[in-house]
Amino acid sequence: MTVDTIEELRAELRDCLFSPAERKALEAQLAELIRQRNQPTTSGYASPADQRLSTAGA
Repeated sequence: MTVDTIEELRAELRDCLFSPAERKALEAQLAELIRQRNQPTTSGYASPADQRLSTAGA
């Protein structure tokens, strides 16, 4: 999962015509990707961007 995938889905939902069923499926896929992105890592590894965000308020 990458931020690019999330942005591509958002652009498709914004700019393309879909049937109600297709739109619902894409929205569910987008929501799942965002949930996965926001989920804390269990390995203890934080990306450099995550580290910057966690120290920005310190």
